[in-house]
Formats: sequence, C-alpha cells, structure tokens
Amino acid sequence: MNTTRLGRVAREALLLIRKFMGQGDFYNASEAALKAAEAFKEIAKHSTGSAHKIAYKRARILVEITKVLRRGESLPIDLVEALDSFYPTSSQPPTLESDEPLHAPASEEASPESLVSNADNEVVQEEGDVEPTQHQLLNGIAIACKMVEMLECTSQSIRIMVQNLTDVKTITVGTESCEVNLIDRLVAKSKEGVTVRIIIREPEAFGATSKHFQEAVEKLLQDSSTIEILVCAQMHIKALIIDETEVLEGSANFTAKGLSGIGEQATATNNPDFVSQFVDRFDRYWVHQSSECTACKNRTCEVHPLTRRIQ
Repeated sequence: MNTTRLGRVAREALLLIRKFMGQGDFYNASEAALKAAEAFKEIAKHSTGSAHKIAYKRARILVEITKVLRRGESLPIDLVEALDSFYPTSSQPPTLESDEPLHAPASEEASPESLVSNADNEVVQEEGDVEPTQHQLLNGIAIACKMVEMLECTSQSIRIMVQNLTDVKTITVGTESCEVNLIDRLVAKSKEGVTVRIIIREPEAFGATSKHFQEAVEKLLQDSSTIEILVCAQMHIKALIIDETEVLEGSANFTAKGLSGIGEQATATNNPDFVSQFVDRFDRYWVHQSSECTACKNRTCEVHPLTRRIQ
C-alpha cells in the first residue's frame, strides 16, 4: 500500500473541494469530498494510534460534507471549520480546470503522516464529539442505531451475512426510537453505486414466519437491479461489513425483534485484522470456497430462485 500516494490524493481532493465550493459547483465539490473521504479511510486502515483515529474521524466528517453538497446546499459553519482544519495551508485554491489533474510540487507532497502531523497536539476527543472506538459492545436499540449509522456512512461496499432479514421500518423500545428502513436504505445505497451483496438462509426454512422474510428479499431484487443475493442453507452468521473498514456482528437477526436488541448483543469494531477476517469469510462463502461450502451436500446456493449474482 503506497501511503504517500494516499496522502497526496487526500490533499489534492481537499484543495479541489475548496476550489469547486468557491465556484458554487456543489456536485464536483461533493465528488472531491467523497474522494478525500475514501483516501482518509485507506490511511486509517494502514495507520495506528492517534493517526488512525484522526484519519478515521476525518473520513466520517467528509462523508457528511459529501451528503450536504450532493443536496446542493452550502456547508454549515461546523463542517466548514472542520474542513479548514484538515490541511492548514496558506496556498490559494487551485485554478485548474475541473478536468485537469491537480499535483502538488514534490517538495509539498503530503504524506499520511503530514496530514495528521498535529495528531499529538489535537484534542482527539472533544467535548460532545464521540470518537470511533476500536471495539464496542452494544445491546438494546443501540444495535439498530449502529446499523443505521454504518449504512449511512458507507460509500463503497456492503456485505451482509444473516440468517433472517425483513423490511424493518422503525424500532421503538420504551421511550427510544430508531428509523431503520432497512430495505429502502440498501436499495438507495445500491443506486448510489455502492456494491451490495447479501448471504441469507432460505426463507422457507422458517415455516409460517417466512412470509415477511421472502417479501423483503423479493423487494430488494425488484427495487434494485444491482443488489446481489446468495441463498445458503447453512447461514447462521449475523454480520454487516461496510467498506471493508468496519463490522457489526452478534446474535441479532436483521428483523424488528432482533434489532430491538432485547435479549441480543452485538459488537462493532474497526480493528483492521478483525474486519479483514470477516471480509475473507464472506468472500469465501460467496465463491463457495469456505470449509462449510466444500463439505456441503445441499446446493441450495446454486439453484434457489432468490439467488442473484451478477457476473
């Protein structure tokens, strides 16, 4: 992984955000913000300590900036201040045409280390600002809320392994409520260009309770032409993996009862080693190369009518 190149990409994208915002070109500004977010996510994956935390935090903020700009809106003052703090420089915004590459002089190339060079001097956890944790235990409605947060932040890929999922709308537990809209969110993300792949158990295995499961999967396939489904007769894992950077896994199925968190527990982590193991496990299932697949005599995955994989 060329981290120096990632640093340069992040710097160039940040400068382009300023350029396009100055021109009132919110669309290209949003594209630059997304590019910067992806670069910082990669930097976070390949760094540790304060540098990891700050790069991860900046990626999250840039995702929020992308959303605002895509709505054609000016940034609120808190996001403007956050953006200005990312790369302190006296340089004027670039004057290149939008289709020309932006290259910093060799002496000014920004490495990941220089992009977060003030990490030791920054207040990593400011008042009211919850910094992403390496490992977080969740229960109750917090499981549903974390799932929504992760789905909203994803920009590249969604992998889901789950025994059962339904078209969960709103979760309410006591005085707390969470708008999940699971199927609509997955469809919307697929239409934004996010790769969505889901491995599920066959709905008919749940007997009388299979109706809502079947309807949810059919809605996914009908409302999006790019969402891919693999039906696996052995699937019992419950996990959401986003952008190969974060995992939510635990005991809860992706149903109203499961995501209420009553009697359930989940773990959210952005630990790179843990995440990569989950990505590898999913991908092995996807191409029928897991140990369970090689020993399986039931070829539901190949013949089930809900299976859809795009070549």
